[in-house]
Amino acid sequence: MVAVWYVALAVLLFFGVKFSKKGEWNEGNMSFDQTKCFLGFCAIIICFHHMAQFTCASWVNPYFQRKGLDIFVTAGYPMVGMFLFCSGFGLYKSAKSKPDFFKRFIPVRLIPILIPTILTELVYVCLRHLRHLPVRFKNPFMTGNHDTVHPFIWFIPCVLLLYILFYIGFGLFKKDWAGILTVALGSGAWIFFCIRYGYGTWWFNTVHMFLFGIIISKYEKKFFESCKKLYVLKLILVIVAAAALWVTADAAGNIYFKITKTMWTEANGYKADLFAWGFQFLYTIAFAMLYYLLSMKMKVGNPVLRFLGKFTLELYLIHGIFCNMFGYYMIKEPKPPIYYIENVPLYVLVVLACSIPIAFGLSIVDKKAGKLLRPKK
Repeated sequence: MVAVWYVALAVLLFFGVKFSKKGEWNEGNMSFDQTKCFLGFCAIIICFHHMAQFTCASWVNPYFQRKGLDIFVTAGYPMVGMFLFCSGFGLYKSAKSKPDFFKRFIPVRLIPILIPTILTELVYVCLRHLRHLPVRFKNPFMTGNHDTVHPFIWFIPCVLLLYILFYIGFGLFKKDWAGILTVALGSGAWIFFCIRYGYGTWWFNTVHMFLFGIIISKYEKKFFESCKKLYVLKLILVIVAAAALWVTADAAGNIYFKITKTMWTEANGYKADLFAWGFQFLYTIAFAMLYYLLSMKMKVGNPVLRFLGKFTLELYLIHGIFCNMFGYYMIKEPKPPIYYIENVPLYVLVVLACSIPIAFGLSIVDKKAGKLLRPKK
């Protein structure tokens, strides 16, 4: 029955796809509409990624392991990389085409992030209280053990930092070289900070994609034209590179222990993660390039993807609530969930059926609040 969901995902992505004829190109491959559609699909994959972590990941209690979603266990970070890549691309394009872009930056870009973040954080506080779990806001400069009240909240401080860096670099300094340098130095500082204080690699393994998106956007026309030359050869090379890096990134931890001939400890485990980070860094770039090249020949889009693309952030923040409520544990073992759904296909159905409408409703509140706070023209 789990196979039904794989078929559904394939239909969701490819229904309505339009292919360009020989000698023709999809000139709007990074248009707002197509990008939003693909990010809607990425948001759903992230949902499956977290559902896989509650059903079949290696760290799940063997008694509760339920196979079926295994391919999604490590599918989250390339999707997040696409979000950051498209964010960097879109912000640069908007900054260059909208005269009042930076005057409206805070209410348009930052407030819509903070509202759903605060609301979902409050939900997790209530759930922790319900399960008698302490609510502690930990010192960010503490080394290791960076559990958060909202388990998937790491994305928010990362994206807020990147947006602020963009505002400083391109809004205050004005020059493109200064903006690129600001984002590059800030991203490097974030990576150094995370490594220095022992944050998990998911906190920083995709941060570079924001800068990558900015650079591709700056040289969009030249880059698009260069990709046309020897297109088939470039596509084949990128497919091979992406596949090789995907496999290597997944196996990097085991490779590290074989190379160093060390036993697993928490400290060595973190070193293995850093070793894997190098391959994840390259894989996210290769994955974005694969999407870019394919999108030059195929236009993704259908009503369902357009709908999902309207509230990707809200869906990201909300779906974890239901992953916890109906998974085999809630937030931390051995705390029981609200109701444990053992059947994997049913678990997927319930999590999505609860998450999508609530996320859409929250996005409406989000947009209305943002409009009220925007400065009048």
